[in-house]
Formats: sequence, structure tokens, C-alpha cells
Amino acid sequence: MKKKRFSILKISFSLKIFVLLCCLYSCQQQDNSNLSEIESKDYKEIYQLFAEANTETQKVFFAKRFLEKAKKDIQVADQKTKLVVGYRMLSIAYTNEYVLAYSDSIIRLTSSAPNKYYPAIAYEKKGDFFYQKRGYQRALDNYLQFFEYAEKFDQKDMISRAKYNLGIVQRRTGNIEEAIKLYRENFVYSQENKNEINAIAYLNSISALSNIYNDIKNVDSASYYNQFGHKEATRLQKESYKNHFAFNEGITNYHKKMYQVALDSILKHTHYFETVNDDDKLIFCYYYTGEVFREIDQEEKAIQYYKKVDSIFQKTQSIFPITRKAYVQLDAYYDEKKDLKNQLTYKNQLLKVDSILRAQESYLNKAIFKDYDIPKLQAEKENLQSQKQKQKAQYNVAIIVLFVILVFVLIGFTIQYRKRKTYQQRFQEVINSPKPSKSTQKRDIGAQKIAIPNEIIEDILQNLEDFENKLEFISNTITLNNLAKKINTNPNYLSKVVNHYKKCSFSNYINNLRIEYAIEQLKTNQIFLKYTVKAIAAEVGFNNVQSFSKAFFNAKGINPSYFIRQLKKAKNE
Repeated sequence: MKKKRFSILKISFSLKIFVLLCCLYSCQQQDNSNLSEIESKDYKEIYQLFAEANTETQKVFFAKRFLEKAKKDIQVADQKTKLVVGYRMLSIAYTNEYVLAYSDSIIRLTSSAPNKYYPAIAYEKKGDFFYQKRGYQRALDNYLQFFEYAEKFDQKDMISRAKYNLGIVQRRTGNIEEAIKLYRENFVYSQENKNEINAIAYLNSISALSNIYNDIKNVDSASYYNQFGHKEATRLQKESYKNHFAFNEGITNYHKKMYQVALDSILKHTHYFETVNDDDKLIFCYYYTGEVFREIDQEEKAIQYYKKVDSIFQKTQSIFPITRKAYVQLDAYYDEKKDLKNQLTYKNQLLKVDSILRAQESYLNKAIFKDYDIPKLQAEKENLQSQKQKQKAQYNVAIIVLFVILVFVLIGFTIQYRKRKTYQQRFQEVINSPKPSKSTQKRDIGAQKIAIPNEIIEDILQNLEDFENKLEFISNTITLNNLAKKINTNPNYLSKVVNHYKKCSFSNYINNLRIEYAIEQLKTNQIFLKYTVKAIAAEVGFNNVQSFSKAFFNAKGINPSYFIRQLKKAKNE
């Protein structure tokens, strides 16, 4: 009976597997059919499908089809343009680090022959990505590149966008006057061209001014832009901006000392921003709610909202100079309460916040003054220098110096070229070398001249084979003494056997095993390939990255960082 039931279950299971395979085959055929249908469409039709797609997956699918089609059309005159559009579509479709990869592809294709759109908007896209990821320094670098190309081709719309982006950075670093100047220029352009630019950019130009006037407590200007922005957001049916301007008016009322009106407005719109998970808005909601409660002598409630500011900071690592005061209040509160534990907690948080703000301000201010304001002065200086006549002696010295420099450059280039060539050859030797075979230890022990009994040699070699097979060498505690103890022999015998049969010292024997293991893992294990050199060193048994790098170079003639970089490059090609 049991046997019959088992047979029925077996048949039922087989039928289910058959049905599943049929379904998978049908889906595969359908996918192939859909792919063929897409490939038959022209570029305009594929782009339209991309524009109408609602999900990232769909957008990526159509963008990839567009790019694949462009790569195949090698005969068309505008293939490069189509490739650029394909990469642009992918940079728009993705929300992760692929944004950077595809933007960089655009930059590589267009930097040698820039036009009024590219590579400018690729730099803008990278700037937006870094800004969203709180990478403000790298965001600034890319926004400045965007601004430079926009000015070069006199693209007023892009110049205005660049000024808005630079204004955001200036506001973050407390350069209020410069930020207001940039914001006003952006707003004037946006208002004059509001029918030609998108509604979001227009509303952002108003929002930027309402935000910064609140920052400096210019309540009249802040209130004007709050009300104007709310009216325009209502006209354009942009709900999130309506909430933003209404919330901003709550902050303005706080500065007017109309605390109850401010509290009602801020709390009302805090709920909206919590619903849409807008952390940048929420950090201001919580901060100003705390400030209102503090002003109306409800200190305990104020502290709870200051803590919410910290919760967002811990989540996003985003902080503004204004909201720093939340940590000052928390520190003072717990100091007064003699609560050493909490005071220390928020003191540390305050130090962390200050460290981030100082780092941002130091870099961003330096970069802005160097790349945004100084180039015009530098250009004038170079123009004057070019007009200055040089004496014959100076000219001759310059020629000699240039010749000497050229000689050194050529020598340096030759050395570097040979070095790269050698490194590349060594990399290929490592990558193409077969996986080391495990020694069977079937040796003519008696033929070897070593003053140790044959039985002991055989036992040690067998134990070493087991040691290698079990990967025990990746432990960072392995020494000659403890391995000898583990295999029941003495260190002297073990050292002699390793020296004689492995043709190296014990330490080199262990290091070589670890290096070969690391290389094999890097070649076959994608996760391992993502590790840092320090992590790989620890993973294979080295106590520090320096000893790992030295052992790797001694064994293979190249550094591990170079090997990993080349291996990643080879896998991506």
C-alpha cells in the first residue's frame, strides 16, 4: 500500500515538473517574441515606449534595447549621437550607482567634441546623484563642471539650473549672501521663462528663496515668497509644493513669535512629510517644532522633537547648519539634569555634526572660491601675461627648460610604459595559470638526502597535504611550533621537510598557500572580488595589509590592488 502511494506521489510530482517546464518554455518564447518585436521598432518608437514606462525595470529594458540597437548600427552617420542618447536614457532609468557609470560613458564619448547639451547634462546628472546620496563635495565638483559647459555654450536654461544647484551648496555651508544672489538670478530667469521650463524647476526657484529668507529671519521676504509659491503651486496642482510653502509659512510665523499659529501649521504639515518620507523636510519640521515648544516653556516636548532631528541624522547623515542647534539644546538639557550618560551621547553627536559641517564648509568654500569666482580673475591675469613681450634671453632659457622637461617626460613615460607592460604580462601569467594541483606526496622518500627517518617524512608530508586540503593555512595564528604540535612532530623536523620538499622556508610556504588561495577566490568568487585589500588580507590569514601586499608581490611580481583592479576590468569587458 505504501509502495503504491509512493508511486502515485512520484507521478504527481513528475507531472507538476512537466507543467512547470512547459510554462517556463512558453514564457521564454513569449520573451523572445517581445524582444524581436522591440528590435523591429525604430529609435523614435523605442524612446516613446521608454518615456511611457512607469517602472525602473521597464525603463531600463527599453533603454537597453535602444542602446543595443545603436551599437549594432555601425554604418549610420549619427551612431555616436544615438549611443549618447542610449546612455542618457539608462542614466535616467537607474537610481543606483549605474547612474554614474552611464553618465561617465556620455562624458567619455562627448568630452573631445562637446556641444550645447553634452557632456554638460551628464555632469548635472552626476551632481544630482551625489547630492541625493549626501556626497556634497562630489556633487559640487560635478555642478561646477555643468556650470562651466553651460557658460561655454551660453545655454541660459542650464546656467540658471547650475546657479540653483550651486546656491543649494552655498546655503548648506552658510554662504547666505552668495546663495541669495544665485537664487535670485535663478528665480528671475525661471519667472521670465516659466512657460518654457518645467513647473518643478519654477517652483524650486521660489522655494529656494522662501527657505533662505527663513534661514536669516527676513520674515517679510520669506512670507512674500511663501504666499506667492503657495499660489503658484495651487495653480500648477503640485500638492507637495503646496504643503512645503504652507509649512514654510509656519516657520516664518515662528520667527514672528506667533508661536501657536506656527505650531499648528508645522504639526499639520509634518504629517504630510512623514507620509511621503521626505527626510530633508522632516528634519526642519522636527527642529522648528522643538523650537516652538521651547519658546512656550514645554521643554520636555521640545527635547522629544530634538531627538527626532537626531534620529534623521543617524539615518541619513544629513545635517544643516541651522538644525545643529538641536544638539546644543540636548547637551544643555542633560547637563542641567546631571544625566551624564545622555549628555555624553549628545555631546558626541554634536562633535560628529560639527565635524561633518566643518568638513563640508572647508572643502566647499575652497572649491567655490577657486572654481566659481577665481577663474575670471585668473583669465584676466593670463591675458595680461600673454601680452607681455619676453626678452630673447628668457625665450632661450624657456626653450632649453622645455627641452630638458621633454627629455625627462619621455624617459618617465618610457619607464612607466615598460612598468605597465611588465605588470600586464605578470597579470596575464597569474590569470592564465591553472589552479595549483594538490600534491599527492607520492615521492621516492629514500632517494632524498635528509636526516629524518622515512616514516616521519611520509607522515609529515601526509599531514601537510591534509593541512592544505582543509585550508587550515588561512588561520592567522599558524606558526611553525603550533603546526608541528598539531601534527605530532617537532618544529625542527617540520622545518627541514618544508625546506626540502616545498623548496622554501616555512613562512614562505604558508604565505604562498594563502596567496594562491586568495587568487583562486578572486578569480571564481564574485563576492570575494568586492572585498577591500585589507579585508582579503584578513580573510586569507594575514595580520595586516602590508604583509599581504609584500607576500603577494614577492610571489607574483605585482601588487594585489593592481591585480584586483585589472581582474575587475577584465570581467567587465
